Amino acid sequence: MNKNIKEKIVSQIKKDEIKMKSRWLFVAQKIGLKSGLALTFILLIFLLNAFFYYIKSNNLLMWLHFGPATWQKLLHSLPYDLILIILAFSLFLNYLYKKFDFSYQRSLSLIVVTFFIIIVLGAIILFSTNFNVFLSHRLERYSIDVPFLTDFYIHRCGD
Repeated sequence: MNKNIKEKIVSQIKKDEIKMKSRWLFVAQKIGLKSGLALTFILLIFLLNAFFYYIKSNNLLMWLHFGPATWQKLLHSLPYDLILIILAFSLFLNYLYKKFDFSYQRSLSLIVVTFFIIIVLGAIILFSTNFNVFLSHRLERYSIDVPFLTDFYIHRCGD
């Protein structure tokens, strides 16, 4: 039967029913997937770190001590654009993960929880450094205009 399948595939290739693809196409696809996965991880860590910095710099956690009416103030002052970007990148991360061969060997819920833990730990480690303050001062001092970052760190985070 193996010989039958081989002959059938070779005949389809000769009739131009099946087009062969270069090995480099598959290599480039794997490199693109791996770099996309790594870049999405890094961006999620950075964005979650920025969310933590926003909460700290605007003293949003202090409002929780003043009673139930302050929950409404807290919910109105959250950066929903940043939250939506984080959710979109999280969905994209899961989409990229499903493109890998080894994703079929493990349960999706375990992988999502593992990704979440790694991203939160990375964001907490980045938040514990002076990265946000350093970035904010550099953006303000040198008048660098990065479309989302400049507005976020200089105007929205009142440090």
